[in-house]
Amino acid sequence: MKTATIIDLIVDSDVHTQSMNHIIKQQHISQRMRRRLRNEGIITVNDEPATWTSLVHGGDHLVMKLTPEQEFSLSPMDLDIVYEDEHILVINKAAGVLMHPTSTVRDHTLANGVLYYYQETHQHYDFHPVHRLDKDTSGIVIIAKTSVVQHAFDKKQTHFYKTYDAIVEGKLPAVPLTINWPIGRKPGSIIERYCTNEGKPARTDITVISHTTNSGDNTIIDSPSLSSSNPITGSKTMVDKKFEQHFTYVQCLLHTGRTHQIRVHVSQLGYPLAGDDLYGGHLDYIQRQALHAARVSFHHPMTNEWLELSADMPQDMKDLIQ
Repeated sequence: MKTATIIDLIVDSDVHTQSMNHIIKQQHISQRMRRRLRNEGIITVNDEPATWTSLVHGGDHLVMKLTPEQEFSLSPMDLDIVYEDEHILVINKAAGVLMHPTSTVRDHTLANGVLYYYQETHQHYDFHPVHRLDKDTSGIVIIAKTSVVQHAFDKKQTHFYKTYDAIVEGKLPAVPLTINWPIGRKPGSIIERYCTNEGKPARTDITVISHTTNSGDNTIIDSPSLSSSNPITGSKTMVDKKFEQHFTYVQCLLHTGRTHQIRVHVSQLGYPLAGDDLYGGHLDYIQRQALHAARVSFHHPMTNEWLELSADMPQDMKDLIQ
């Protein structure tokens, strides 16, 4: 029977005698998880079977395991590991990889690959993503190794400083931008989002890094009219792309985490992501949205260590700006 480790700790040496329940309450575990551990947990103390009513002492090695609520198949995958410790695994996810299985795709998702990696490295953990990326967005993904760690991120309200590399179509003026346009689900669609006053608050800071011009087809793109709050222009413009395609490499700092936030905001500006055909981009130069989760900084919820992690821009995006 497959099990996943939930608790693996050495009881503090200054503890004389404590109940199992008291020890578990100190581990940032949700009430739901405590109920599961009490009713279904496989518990050992110093490698000997124990129960929820057992007493523990300073120096004891306490391990609690559970059968996963859902099991995924294992798929070999070449994982680009950015950082790993006993609590979290940070992956630079490739574009084209789903986060986890769906009703139609059961194998070769990041979850399948991570679980295969755990098996190969003799780690008894489950898949607990702290946040998610779209299938065709590459970059940093943080995965908690246990539900305890995942819950600790939530309980401590961990703030993530996330910066994305993005390449938009057109020559975006090199002025700092802060976009505060609410985002909601587009009527009639279960996937697409749009800017609407009825949506949830969404803030993106955009910094222009460089401009590039590539040769291309004779096309004209009609940039949509923007609201008066647009810091660049409030009027409809025609962008002549005859024989060339302009790209702008930008870095986006997220202050909120709405679905498709960067994709929607830059599209509303009139400068959609290259390759993002859902929001007005074109597939002539890249076959997916040119968006990469490049950097993330945060306080580790278990050690309180300040982590600054990064992942290089993938080659398909570099090709657009070199």
